Amino acid sequence: MGTVRIDTSELLECNVPNMDFHDTAFFQTSRPEAHVPQLPTPAVIRKAHSIAHPVAQGTIRFEALNLFVKFGPPYFVRREEALALRAMNKAFPDNRVPTPELYGWKEDEGDIFIYMSLVRGSTLQGAWDSLTRDDKESICTQLSQIVVALREIEAPSAPPSLGSITGGRVQDLYFLFSRRAGPFPDVKAFHDALSAEAIPNLPGLENPSEPYRGLLPNMAKVYFTHGDLNRKNIIVSDAPGPRKIAAVVDWEQAGWYPEYWEYCKLLISESYAEEWRDAGWADKVMTIYEDEFEIFSKYCQWRRP
Repeated sequence: MGTVRIDTSELLECNVPNMDFHDTAFFQTSRPEAHVPQLPTPAVIRKAHSIAHPVAQGTIRFEALNLFVKFGPPYFVRREEALALRAMNKAFPDNRVPTPELYGWKEDEGDIFIYMSLVRGSTLQGAWDSLTRDDKESICTQLSQIVVALREIEAPSAPPSLGSITGGRVQDLYFLFSRRAGPFPDVKAFHDALSAEAIPNLPGLENPSEPYRGLLPNMAKVYFTHGDLNRKNIIVSDAPGPRKIAAVVDWEQAGWYPEYWEYCKLLISESYAEEWRDAGWADKVMTIYEDEFEIFSKYCQWRRP
């Protein structure tokens, strides 16, 4: 573990309102005399998106450009997602952690636009029922290998703090509008904030004594974590032959979390009735943290009743 490094200083240097990465495929041309391609402007994207969507945020595909754009206000799209994508592109050029290639981002009129390569395929959630048992076994093995690779990323500090990829506040949606979002110096501080966010909505007690805080493992290891590794964020190829993971997408919640966090987020948005959970497929992906998941589930119920 700890064999892959992320250059945090490079990420901080490019953490500016507008950035194009000219070393990526979008900007490459084989003709020296050709003009450098330009990413579509925010105005072009808004106009193209508005044709089919009344809400001025979302995603849009430019098939001819092999381009996918995600845009919207900061509560919907965050620059940290782009920085996480860039970090994964650089850290895993061998594609051990398959991701879209980040081309750049722009900020315009309060909105953030993230430009990346278009990944063709289906979400694992959408494709699940059509997969053979062998396909399902293979996908779970591939996903397990991705989690292992992420856990090889070396923490930028010792002991590791918990927060975003650049050392800022935790990006998980649990803390989205919280003043307790860190960054946290250790797991204990993270757990204290996790519990404090849930307490105001704890049912039945005027001055509640939170029953689960003492059960959370303050000595848990800290790993780099995708933070939303559910089936909707896993794209599988539609090519003939054995199904493969084409990309893991939606890195906006990525960062440094306790070791059990990935498991909790793998399950929290999935129904108990789904085969993914009910038949134990999700449990094939990584170490099972059943107790921590039960506590996190309670916290989520109280946090967002």
